[in-house]
This record gives sequence, structure tokens and C-alpha cells, in this order.
Amino acid sequence: MLRNLTYLSTSAAAPVQPKMSRAARCVYLLVCGLSVALGVTRVSAEELSVDEMICALSPQCSMPVGRTVRGITAGTSTSARTAGSFENHSINFEFNSAQLTAAAQRELDRVAVALTDPSIAKYTIVIHGHTDGVGSAAYNQVLSERRAAAARQYLITRHEIDPNRLTAKGHGKSLLLLPNDPANEANRRVVFENANYAQAAAPVFPSPKAPAATPPRARPVTSRPAARPAAPASSSDPESDGF
Repeated sequence: MLRNLTYLSTSAAAPVQPKMSRAARCVYLLVCGLSVALGVTRVSAEELSVDEMICALSPQCSMPVGRTVRGITAGTSTSARTAGSFENHSINFEFNSAQLTAAAQRELDRVAVALTDPSIAKYTIVIHGHTDGVGSAAYNQVLSERRAAAARQYLITRHEIDPNRLTAKGHGKSLLLLPNDPANEANRRVVFENANYAQAAAPVFPSPKAPAATPPRARPVTSRPAARPAAPASSSDPESDGF
């Protein structure tokens, strides 16, 4: 009797695991099958080091800078890195808001080190915000502007970067990294661009020297023939009559 009571009390204390219904199981298997069939892959980015960020923004750096994104195959992305810029996929926000996550703040701390480097501190930086393709164009445009502004304000407030150096600009979903996969999280990114890169990177050629002025050629001096002496007046000259 005691054994039966012990068994009953133990059974009552154990949590009852809900069973997945047959319909729910079918839906789950269907979604998994579609993911495999469509080749859906998770995209993750290997962010640049601080030195690579500095080099990407510096017109004087000749080292090639690239970002490795796992899960993106050749030909699926239509976004090429603009000279004098780099993009970051780790600056994330709370869902449906412009609130920076703790991880995003840590990533912006690294970006701030690059922006305050002596070789970069003299340049104006444009912060471009991009969303994924889910939702309306108007909604994503406003959201991208708010998120770019939030990143700018964090750099100003936390790292005391001159506000005149930072410009925030939102692009919404107009420049998707993966246009064939608009819902992919890789489309959500922040791009930092040196607004003065093209001008600073342009080669400076010395202005051509004006040709030396040619002195005027001296005209040759020609000797004039000596004047012949005047002939003596004759007595028949009427002017010599004395009248």
C-alpha cells in the first residue's frame, strides 16, 4: 500500500509533457522540407578589425579591405563596397525599434576607435542605415533613418565625436544586399562612409609651368647714307637778287 502511494505521489509531481498534435507535426515537417528544398541558409558576417576599418576609410591606405560573409554565394549579392566605406552587420536593434542592443553598443565602441584615429579624425563620416525587405517601403525608410540617427547619437554621446563630423542617412529597403532574399537578416546593416574619400584620394598633379617669356628680338641697326651737301646758290637765282 505504501509502495502504491509513493508511486502515485511521484507520478503526480512529474510534469506532463504536452504532445505535438498530428497536424502541428505535419506543418513542422512541411516547413523544414521547404527550407531544405529552397536552400535557405543562415548568413553571418565576419566583421572587420579596427585596423581594417581605418584602412577602409583612409585614402592613404592601399591594402585591400574585404568583408567575408558566410552564406552568400557569388552572384547573389548586388551590393559592392563603395571605396572609402565599410559595412557592419553586428549593429542590431530591438525588434521594430531604433533601440540599440548591448551587442550593437559594443560594436559601435569598436567603430568609434576607428573614427577617432588621427588619420581619420579630420574626415566627415556618413552613417547609412539599411533594413530588410519585409514591410512597406515607407515604413522601412523611416525605420532606417531612426536607426542611423541612433547610431550617430551613440557615437556623439558616448565617445564625444564632433557632431559636425557625423551625418545619418536612411535608405530603407531600397538597397538590399540580397534582393533575391529580402527577408534575410544580412540585408539589415549599417554602412560607414568617408564623405571626403574621393576628393582626398584624387591624385594631385603639379600645375604646368608657364613658358618663359621670350625677350623681343632686337631689330638690326642699319646705317643711313650721309646727306649730300646742298648746292651753292647761283647768281641767276631770282631769290638772290637782293630786291
